[in-house]
Amino acid sequence: MERLTSNNYALVFPGQGSQYVGMGLEISKKFISADKVFETAEQITNLNIRNLSFFGLEENLMETSIAQPCLLTTNIALYSVFQEHFPIKPKFICGHSAGEYAALVAAGVLSFADAIRLIEVRGALMSKTQEGGMLALKGVTLKQAEELCRENVQPNGVLVPANLNSPEQIVISGDNASIEEALFYAFENNLKAIPLAVSGAFHSPLMQEAAQQLAHIVRKFQFNNATIPVISNVTAEPVVKGYEWRQLSEQQITSAVHWEASIRYIQQQGIEIFVEVGPGQILSKLIKKIVPSALVFSVEDVKSLQKTSIELQEVLESQLV
Repeated sequence: MERLTSNNYALVFPGQGSQYVGMGLEISKKFISADKVFETAEQITNLNIRNLSFFGLEENLMETSIAQPCLLTTNIALYSVFQEHFPIKPKFICGHSAGEYAALVAAGVLSFADAIRLIEVRGALMSKTQEGGMLALKGVTLKQAEELCRENVQPNGVLVPANLNSPEQIVISGDNASIEEALFYAFENNLKAIPLAVSGAFHSPLMQEAAQQLAHIVRKFQFNNATIPVISNVTAEPVVKGYEWRQLSEQQITSAVHWEASIRYIQQQGIEIFVEVGPGQILSKLIKKIVPSALVFSVEDVKSLQKTSIELQEVLESQLV
């Protein structure tokens, strides 16, 4: 490992929707450092995060106020062990929606203790906004998604592109009546549309009240300058300054997640190696849709940790030859 100095890769953390019962169990059993992350999270929050993540009911883990702190804890537990096996830092870090909080911890913008406090509040505020939902559209362009939203938004309603995930997937978000109309429109026009199991219209103006309440809370927390550039969901550009991250954390709840643009920015900087740290491989699949030539690794259990640590080192060493 001493020979390897190349940091020619990017680290990505998944967000809400990637969680599943059993996530983090194996890594927590095998590595004290990972279990310590779960223990710390439980001491700070009012949640039995290990039981909810390892053995809980799926419907409980789907609840936003539970999913977000459990996911952040699992992401950072996996990251802590990945660091032990592969200490070379990435060139860029990016997290999808709630996954951005893990990215901020990995980059030193937030301490894990502050991040878990903030995301617990964030999840609780978002879960209070029960009005609305989200719909994943397959095989549509951004222009088509915007047109669909304009044509199907109901009077005094909201319907907007929310997650710009890949060339093949855009998620729209809005009030229940508008989402229902958009689903019917998609069916009538032979468009593939999948309702998402979420409790509200995330990343839309309907989250404005939650964003305003969160804004008052984030001002009490210390946001440091990033030690590694983190690509913002809001701007799809790297951000280092801590004060900028404080502002972006307020905007992120209502802003669209510019995931495709974020990955393309990283590619434009000459990076085509990505490591997804967290449960599932949702981001890995999206990245391959965005950059088909990309090399994508994942870390979600002991086997993938060992495999990624060995193969990533081999790939980066080969670039030095």
